Amino acid sequence: MDVFAEVLRAIRLNGSVYFNTCFCSPWGMALEQDKKASFHLVVDGEAWLTLANSDEAIKLNAGDIVLFPKGSPHRISDQASGICLDGSDVVKAHQAGNNLFAGDQQSINIICGYVEFDQSLSHPFIDHLPELIHITPKIRTDFYWLDNIIKQIIAETQNDSPGSEVLVDKYTEILFIQIIRAYAQQEDHQLGFFAALLDKHISQALKLIHSNPEKEWTVELLAAEIGVSRSSFYSKFNLLVGLPPMKYVFKWRMMQAREKLQHSQKSMMTIAEEVGYQSESAFQKAFKRFFQFTPGSLRKKR
Repeated sequence: MDVFAEVLRAIRLNGSVYFNTCFCSPWGMALEQDKKASFHLVVDGEAWLTLANSDEAIKLNAGDIVLFPKGSPHRISDQASGICLDGSDVVKAHQAGNNLFAGDQQSINIICGYVEFDQSLSHPFIDHLPELIHITPKIRTDFYWLDNIIKQIIAETQNDSPGSEVLVDKYTEILFIQIIRAYAQQEDHQLGFFAALLDKHISQALKLIHSNPEKEWTVELLAAEIGVSRSSFYSKFNLLVGLPPMKYVFKWRMMQAREKLQHSQKSMMTIAEEVGYQSESAFQKAFKRFFQFTPGSLRKKR
């Protein structure tokens, strides 16, 4: 059981590229808080990045890619304190065939895109994502699979070959996963969901929960399965994951239930049993308590 993969399936990634274009100085974009994760890839040239809660500008060079997993507000421009237009206006103009930063002397070739996912699920993976992940050419070299997918995105956005749009969408989703993997491996995570995935005992417990959500789990049973004491397991799980074990079990069951309700034809009772409930009424009460709407209303919306 690949816990990370299971979480990614549950949140359902969907991404694409806004544009791959060249800007001429002066240029600058200001992006507001967004529900989508956004990214910028500097193909050629350089830029300056400033987070909304910081006065310090970060220089970006050719080959750099920055990802904002939580859609954090930021400014990106040719100068550290350059004037910025609203990012949504820049995207809309470009989609209409109008480059707001056109000119005679190219300053930068940049790819801007997004990845959206269901953040309403509030899984520890989502909660523990950083505000910014900065991937440099050095990191790309260390993680060759990340470098390969970036090269594919650049290539596909520079031509109009049949199927390019579909490929770009899929590559963008893969890019998000690869960046998160690189972040998880290069950082020394002491706490959080990534630290839990790297911990021998807690990762084993997560695999058990994910592979058997229908099982009548208890803290004692999980501790016994992984061969540690109840107290040490409870404390470490709570510390790393950020939730008590049984609360995580409940959260994962509800995420699985929502996935099955939206993307399968299974009956309500079958889904209830698959996520650990012996009666449909108990399942519906639990589901409504977690999501604030009923499983029946979710099915109707589908």
